[in-house]
Amino acid sequence: MYKEDNGNIIVRKHWILLFLYLVKFIFILIFAIILSFIGIFYAESLGRDLVVYVIFPAVFLLVNYSFFKLILAMIEFYNYLFIIAWDQIFVINASLIMRNDIEVIDAFKIIKLDAYSRGFISNVLSYGRITIELQTKEERIFRFMPHPYKLLQYLQEQREEVLENRKKKYIVDDVIVTK
Repeated sequence: MYKEDNGNIIVRKHWILLFLYLVKFIFILIFAIILSFIGIFYAESLGRDLVVYVIFPAVFLLVNYSFFKLILAMIEFYNYLFIIAWDQIFVINASLIMRNDIEVIDAFKIIKLDAYSRGFISNVLSYGRITIELQTKEERIFRFMPHPYKLLQYLQEQREEVLENRKKKYIVDDVIVTK
C-alpha cells in the first residue's frame, strides 16, 4: 500500500498471490522433469517411438506452458491497481491477453463497505477481501488485498468526507431578508 503526497492511495494485490503463481510454476516444472526422467530411463521398456513422439513433446509443451503462464500471471499481478482518490476509486486491471479494464467507482454511490480476512494464514499474512456494495445493488469483491481492515478504514474515511462535502454543497442557508 503506497500513500502519495496528494492523498491518493495506490494498492497492489498481496504478494501471496505472486507466491501462489510461483508454486504452480514449480509444480508443473517438477512434473515435466519427472516425465522426462521416465522417458530417458525407461525408453527401452516404453518403446522408443512413445518416448520420442509423445513424452518429449509433452515435456516441451509443459515447460513452455508453465513459463507462458508465469509471465502472464506476473504481468497481471503487477498491472492490477486499486487507487483510492479523493472522491473516487479506480480499479485498473490490465493484462496482455484480456482487454484493459478500468473501473471508476464513485464514493458517493457506495452503500456498504466490508472487509474479510478469514483463516489463520490470511490473518497472519494480513490479506483478505474488500466488498463494496453500490446503490445499483451491484456488489464488487476485491480479493487478495493487503491489510484489508486498514484499507477499509481509508475507504470509510473517504466516503464520510465525500458525503460531508456533498451535503455542504447542496445545503442552502435559510436567510430571512426583511425590508
